[in-house]
Amino acid sequence: MGKKIGFNLKEQVSNLAYGGKPLLFTIIVTFIVMLASCIAVFFSQVHGAEQVMVPNVVGKSLTTALLEMQQKELYAKINLQYSDMPGDINTILSQNPEAGAIVKAYRRVTLTVSRGVAIDRIEDYQGQNIESILPRLRVLFDGDSSMVKIASPVYKQDSSEQGTILAQFPEAGTFISDATTLHFIVSSGDKVEMVNVPEIEGMNAKQILKAMEESKIIFDFTQAEADDTKKWGTAVYQDMKGNTVQAYSHVNVQFAVSPVTESDTAVSGILSHNLLEYPYPIPVRLEATDKNGKTSVLVSFSHPGNNITIPYSVTRGTTLMLYVKDRVEYQETIE
Repeated sequence: MGKKIGFNLKEQVSNLAYGGKPLLFTIIVTFIVMLASCIAVFFSQVHGAEQVMVPNVVGKSLTTALLEMQQKELYAKINLQYSDMPGDINTILSQNPEAGAIVKAYRRVTLTVSRGVAIDRIEDYQGQNIESILPRLRVLFDGDSSMVKIASPVYKQDSSEQGTILAQFPEAGTFISDATTLHFIVSSGDKVEMVNVPEIEGMNAKQILKAMEESKIIFDFTQAEADDTKKWGTAVYQDMKGNTVQAYSHVNVQFAVSPVTESDTAVSGILSHNLLEYPYPIPVRLEATDKNGKTSVLVSFSHPGNNITIPYSVTRGTTLMLYVKDRVEYQETIE
């Protein structure tokens, strides 16, 4: 008869207890070796970082400081702070750790950076000499991030000493809550300011508006019908081209406008409005807001008052707003 086959639980447990020891020992040894390797790698990373000397970046620009930190494999933590020194915007005021300290690479260094002088309102400059204050103002409001920009002074013949500030816009005490352009009306003494008349004949509306900003000429625009020889949306005639005249003299210009049909999306025309007569040219600007609510400044210049005319080429449905000294004087929707 054949041998009886069966499962003996007691025998199987005994075999595992005595025959499994080498396997268990191998597993334990492997685990210990892996753990030791991980610990060695960890401490080599923690304790093995290169030590570097912190550079001295106080007084340097933020860009220069960041480059020097990068070269030392250090990282910067930026704190912004107002300062009392005009013109030091984006300059490093202090650092921690101090220059010369030995630290591990990849550490953070705290840099306190100047955000400029804390100015919240416009000062009173009337009666001062423009030449004496402009250098200080240019330092005070230096940099692209400055909220205040200085416009070119407008000169007016006056009995006051040449260079005396007769008026300013915005007025003294105005709070600075948004980008602001500071305008000065300055005495030219007994001297009459003379300027050249730019040639704008043949220019389109955008080019004309740029010329209006850059010159001290009052262009009086009248409408001309476009035809084969007169391209719509352009200046087709002007007088006094190339002449030298007194600043803010009037120059006649014809601006060609095409008939508007229902299919037209672009519209050209001339905004015309009567202002008060001012004792000197004051800042005005024309803004355009399209149907999507996007607003842009078309032109900004100084005007002595009475009739003002400004050419435009905009999309249908645009609202034009004429500002005088930052207040809306007139608005019109182009249909």
